[in-house]
Amino acid sequence: MAKIVWLASYPRSGNTWLRFLLSGLLKGSQVLNSAEVAGRVPDIHDGIRGDLLFGSRTIVIKTHWAFNSALPLREDVVGVIHLVRNPLDVLESNQNYAMTRSGNLFAQATEDERASRAREFADAYILNGGHPRFSEFGFGSWEEHTLSWASKSNAMPKLLVKYEDLLAEPESQLRRISRFIRLEKSDAEIGAAVSASTLEAMRQIERDEIARQIEGIFYQSGNAAAYAAGQRFIGGQTRRFSMTPDQRQRALGRFGSIMRQLNYEVSVASPLH
Repeated sequence: MAKIVWLASYPRSGNTWLRFLLSGLLKGSQVLNSAEVAGRVPDIHDGIRGDLLFGSRTIVIKTHWAFNSALPLREDVVGVIHLVRNPLDVLESNQNYAMTRSGNLFAQATEDERASRAREFADAYILNGGHPRFSEFGFGSWEEHTLSWASKSNAMPKLLVKYEDLLAEPESQLRRISRFIRLEKSDAEIGAAVSASTLEAMRQIERDEIARQIEGIFYQSGNAAAYAAGQRFIGGQTRRFSMTPDQRQRALGRFGSIMRQLNYEVSVASPLH
């Protein structure tokens, strides 16, 4: 069987970007579409082709599940790349993504109604420590997910990667990751993978695939109403919705202790997006 490395993160933590970066390294040239990325760094939640699991290869597989000892493929797992992001940014990224995902409901709502729904989403997220449905999917709250992969009881080799470090120094972080999965790549190859997977390059791929209705990570035919309402998978631009100061204070009360363990600044001030 293949050697499995989990790429584990809470939803909206930068997992897709890292899949693009890794796919560029694995392919050795520019990534042209998201379906190719899904084939090279598959998503366990979309199913895995059987042929990818045979042989002596090492395969990186995306998951949003929290760690538990009953996860599939556990006998063949050799490590985890644990990608984490400031939970306040994770919350607001989920908030903005969820708003437009409602499609026609969002498109037909007034600005006041949209703002009200955004506040309700943030309140529910803070109360539950994540999207209320994430626990149903096996993701858990942000705290449960983060601690499950970091726990000492989880004995698999771990590489912690912070999204903010990946954003600030993508080449050095990708070099760390490639060494962890024993993928020997030159500085030039790492630089080429980073250049081909900038956020703007990914946004362009997303725009093209939605416009041309090309099935992949960015376009699924069943979500047409959401795309028409403005939903886009790749963020990194100014957020339309954000937490109120009171919500930020409550979110810090919920997530602050783990944020400190991960050396995140615990501040009520809203960062620039």
